[in-house]
Amino acid sequence: MKRLKITNDHGWTPRTLRKEEKKIKNISLRQRVMAVRLVMEGYLGKDVASMLNLCRQSVAFYVSLL
Repeated sequence: MKRLKITNDHGWTPRTLRKEEKKIKNISLRQRVMAVRLVMEGYLGKDVASMLNLCRQSVAFYVSLL
């Protein structure tokens, strides 16, 4: 299985994403931002999925949208 890789981060850093997470009230949107941040920090997609109680394909989709 390949590692998820973010090739274009649009200027976001894990630190700024963490700050934005705290501002978001919508739980599903917060999980999406959290999934992207964890992948940026170096976690595997399956590890992120188990931490956030999502499926692996959802995490891959959120990363591909960024």
